[in-house]
Amino acid sequence: MKKDELPDRREVGMMFLILVLLLPTMMPDAALMIFFGEFGSMTDDFSDVHRFCIYFSFLIMPVIYFLMRKKSLENRKLMLLVMAMSSVFQFLYVKRTGLAGFPFHLCNTALFMMLLSFTFNLKSTFYFSYFVNVLGALCAIILPSVGDDVFHIVSVGYWYNHIYAFILPILAVALKVYPRPQFKMMRGAIMIFSIYLFSMMIINGWFNNYESVDYFFLYSDFFTEKFAFTIPIKLNYVLAIPIKGLVIKIFWLYDLLIYAVFIVLMFITWAVYDYLFKVADGHGALMMKLKKDRMDILNLKKEMNGRPLTEPLHPEGANMIKIEHFTKIYGNAKKPAVEDFNLEVHDGEVFGFIGHNGAGKSTTIKSLVGIQSITSGRMEIDGYDVSKQPIEAKLRIGYVSDNHAVYERLTGREYINYIADLYLVPQQERDERIEKYVEMFNLTQSIDNEIKSYSHGMKQKIVVIASLIHAPKVWILDEPLTGLDPISSFQIKECMRDHANNGNIVFFSSHVIEVVEKICDRIAIINHGRLQGVYYVKELLAQGISLEKLYMQHVAAEQRG
Repeated sequence: MKKDELPDRREVGMMFLILVLLLPTMMPDAALMIFFGEFGSMTDDFSDVHRFCIYFSFLIMPVIYFLMRKKSLENRKLMLLVMAMSSVFQFLYVKRTGLAGFPFHLCNTALFMMLLSFTFNLKSTFYFSYFVNVLGALCAIILPSVGDDVFHIVSVGYWYNHIYAFILPILAVALKVYPRPQFKMMRGAIMIFSIYLFSMMIINGWFNNYESVDYFFLYSDFFTEKFAFTIPIKLNYVLAIPIKGLVIKIFWLYDLLIYAVFIVLMFITWAVYDYLFKVADGHGALMMKLKKDRMDILNLKKEMNGRPLTEPLHPEGANMIKIEHFTKIYGNAKKPAVEDFNLEVHDGEVFGFIGHNGAGKSTTIKSLVGIQSITSGRMEIDGYDVSKQPIEAKLRIGYVSDNHAVYERLTGREYINYIADLYLVPQQERDERIEKYVEMFNLTQSIDNEIKSYSHGMKQKIVVIASLIHAPKVWILDEPLTGLDPISSFQIKECMRDHANNGNIVFFSSHVIEVVEKICDRIAIINHGRLQGVYYVKELLAQGISLEKLYMQHVAAEQRG
């Protein structure tokens, strides 16, 4: 065998560790008693040994998961099948005689159901175990019904059975041997559980004519000893059915109470599963994002060709916004929200972005400021690639969203300082800018009040100040004047012109054409996700062309097309 065909040390070590973990699963129930004798403690009443068994039941799952998650599907299936076979062999290892020896206890039934599920891919059987047997095993782990020494063959068998019944279904879904269940599968599990429980009610009543039998703890005092209020419910509501000299006794209300509680617990279990699925999805998305970020940094280093990563990837794009062939498709949508969009905006400009609601303005802006991803194409801010250099690009952007969500329990000053901290603005600079803009927007009397006491216009002014606190090269505003009173609207428009006059870029969207016509140097019209045209406002006015009519012509032409 060639050297490169040999498994590496890590692979050998991993397989050895897996083998070590699997060996106890095939250990006979009597092994601990044979080798070590009695331990001297029982697993009940949350003793140290009981707590250890509980912790072990939960901790063994992530250990097995992380050892097996990157193995092939065949290996994952084989591992679960071996564990399921071992659980059945261990159950059969103990000789059980009489009517009480049948595997009718819920978790004993689970062992055989899991073996059948992994052997013959029986989905309905598996998901019954997933919804019902896991819950039953968890209850048995927390409230054990075994009173022997922890190393005794009965105790070992008990914990083997219930730990297997608890972890195998969860591991099968976690390792993607079976897909995640859907809520509608709960109905099938409830139906099968109902058949099981009512069957056990009859079997318990029947078999107890011959010997003591207690399947699912419906007949004994196991629950009544722990929950005293159930004693009268059990003893006062008894159905006795005489059949050929036998009496089938059913504690019908007590059994129905257990049934109802278990059904409620099943729904709670589903809620826990659903929450854990979301956590797992979030963790998976985070891991994918981190992996992508690492690859992006490696690719960026290659493109920079030795230059510092803090420099712009495209120096020729300095002092401008540059958008090339930008396309954005949401989810599985067939039609792009924005398609093949190209635009350049230069320093010193107030640039208006016109379109009706849903035309693609906010989609373009949200991708430009890095809130959402770019499906294809490229966007640059001052030479920095928005996708490949997101931090550097965002440091050069001031953004006013169409929804001025702020932390309303902060004062205006506290909120602005919070944003300044994010952008690492020196204290002296931020103080000077806060004083300048507070005076400009007439907020001197309210800047130290909580934002929740502000009017709509005052909140918008705070957002504007926060977006300018780091003196951004590019100021992007999405519908900034919506809902403002005339004074507030005038103040923000003056601020926009002042920012552009200082050699910066102001890029804002609006569907109010009159506003755009008054303050913009150039405008772009977007309709149904496509750029319709870019125009100089002064040239349109010189030609006697109304911006409103021009916009309506583009909309009409698009509709005809």
